[in-house]
Amino acid sequence: MKLKDSLYNINSKYKNLDAKGHFCILGIFMILFFVYQETLMYALTRTGGFNPNYFSVLFFAILNGVLAWGIVAIIPPKARRIVTNALLFIATFFISAQLVYYSFFRNYFILSSVGRGGQIVEFMDIILQLIWNMLWAIILLFLPVILYAFLLSKAKSDFKTGLGWKRFMPLILALLTGLAVHAALLFGPKDYAAREYFLYLNRPYQASEYFGTYTAIGIDLRNSVIEIKGSPGYLEDDYVDPTLPAMPTTSTVPTSENPGETTTTSPNGTEPSQTAAPSETEPPVVEYVPNVLNIDFEDLASGRDSEVLAQMDKYFGSVEPTMTNEYTGMFEGYNLIVITAESFSHYVPDPELTPTLYKMMTEGFHLKNFYNPVWSVSTYDGEYVIVTSLYPKDGVWSLYHMASREQPFSYPNRLPDYASYAFHNHTFDYYSRDVSHPAMGYEYYALGKGLPVTPTWPESDLEMMELSVDMWIDQEPFNIYYLTVSGHAAYTRLGNAMVTKNWHRVEDLPLSDEAKSYIACNLELEDAMTYLLERLRDAGIADRTLIVLSSDHYPYGLSDASFEEFAGEEVDHQFELYRSAGIIYVDGMEPVAINKPVANIDLMPTIYNLMGVPYDSRLLMGRDILSDSPGLVLFNDLSWISEYGRYTSSTGAFEVHAPYDPESIPENYVASINELVHNRFYFSRMILDEDYYAQIGPLTETTGP
Repeated sequence: MKLKDSLYNINSKYKNLDAKGHFCILGIFMILFFVYQETLMYALTRTGGFNPNYFSVLFFAILNGVLAWGIVAIIPPKARRIVTNALLFIATFFISAQLVYYSFFRNYFILSSVGRGGQIVEFMDIILQLIWNMLWAIILLFLPVILYAFLLSKAKSDFKTGLGWKRFMPLILALLTGLAVHAALLFGPKDYAAREYFLYLNRPYQASEYFGTYTAIGIDLRNSVIEIKGSPGYLEDDYVDPTLPAMPTTSTVPTSENPGETTTTSPNGTEPSQTAAPSETEPPVVEYVPNVLNIDFEDLASGRDSEVLAQMDKYFGSVEPTMTNEYTGMFEGYNLIVITAESFSHYVPDPELTPTLYKMMTEGFHLKNFYNPVWSVSTYDGEYVIVTSLYPKDGVWSLYHMASREQPFSYPNRLPDYASYAFHNHTFDYYSRDVSHPAMGYEYYALGKGLPVTPTWPESDLEMMELSVDMWIDQEPFNIYYLTVSGHAAYTRLGNAMVTKNWHRVEDLPLSDEAKSYIACNLELEDAMTYLLERLRDAGIADRTLIVLSSDHYPYGLSDASFEEFAGEEVDHQFELYRSAGIIYVDGMEPVAINKPVANIDLMPTIYNLMGVPYDSRLLMGRDILSDSPGLVLFNDLSWISEYGRYTSSTGAFEVHAPYDPESIPENYVASINELVHNRFYFSRMILDEDYYAQIGPLTETTGP
């Protein structure tokens, strides 16, 4: 009774406050509402412990609280209760949705995907399970909404009569502060990562590191209406691609077999022990030339009416191309099969469980430091990187938008004499692939569009292979693209058909059920690859078919506990979470080990160099893995890995790799790479926005190989 009486007395005193008192209580509540929710979200979505950027989040939480206070304070008293309750509920609903999305994808969704979310009902069972798992956190987020609705919203003070013009003060303060923040970031230090997220990059999760979830959603909304692209003057000052410092001719690095031993590596990261030994006779000198097409960027720039296009011409003309090398044309005229494997990782290839995938990974070009950064639109952006060698534009479905653009570097367009087919074993129009994939030049088949796979969840990679191989195997030369789905989460025995199908093959493994389920899903990919190689061998063409396989993203459906179970140690979420396995393989080839850090965006130029296909290395964001271009992996949060070390954007820390020491790093190295990262993301977006490939004429002639 005492508690009830106390609450009654507090409520009575609140109701009896004058307009000024209610106005102040409203302001305090709004500020505490945003501070509470942002603090809770920061704690739930950040894995690296406390970060000083939280104080920036706190500032924006207070600013948003003042803004919300200012908005509701000018609403007439009769409507204020309804509007404020509705706004608080809607805001909390969206932030809760971001939390649920993050709990699975380790990312935030973009608002443009909400309007295209009709097909999400296919995953309703997973969504409901995620909501159930996060229900406790959702309840915590909704506590202040409930508090306001039942205790604070009944007051109907007339702020206009009681306060007059003073009721506008919070709104004016918030708007002036917001303008000051925009100005400070617009004219502030250009190497500040937060500036990129606030002005140019639409990456809600990464932006929330600095501004909080609500401001990140606001930036996404702003960019959906008004997109800041930067002025030509700004570009002219800053957008010159720095040349990556050359690595030493030789360096000492640990071998993979014995970390205590060392070996000398060549500049492109290949291990000499895997390459041919020099003969006693001096070999003829081979002249390597740039991998470029016959494009006069200077002439193009001089004739432009558009300053933006002219600046793009100047930029691409300044990019250092990669050179042809000893592997150029090694697989000229070969067939090509490119595979994007759902949630594939380096945890899958195993000499006993998955011998085919293990053989392909280790007996082809063995990419020992291969990464799969994750982008904003999950699998679809992962595909975009692989089939365009461009970084996706934030806030949109890049591959869908690319369908209306010129695509001279797509695999079908670079291989016009090849029979080109694309296959997917899930719904044909998911992510509008029925638009994007034919636009690349593929004849496209999927569930519901000419490929009668059994509609389970997920569908079988093996069955897709069995149904499709006969469609192209006798049409040499062929160019085939597969997008698999068997490796998709959730990794449970209930509701995952691939886990059920293959459980008997993993049930005795000394792993948790979730880890065994992940392996069971990928055994379907193993079976699909085994079947594919058997058919190619039976046809006598396995030794002239180049197979390239990588993932769309890391297996974010796995819990941290399962990741660490596979790794045998705590997994670094900044970099090692994205380490993966990439396959570049031809049956019977001599293995070549590659040590330098590379990513799936580098696969397209590597394929074209291996096949001797003309392309322009300046116009792709990836780099030929086998060239002497230094390795560089870019991540969605503007962090990066080079051969010298690792840079974490949120802290500005650069960790130098052994055997280098800080004194051996070139002056301004980090600043130069940060500028290069900025350039590649920005101009990758501009290629899509401006349909740039269509603006530079036919891309067929070459001055390269």
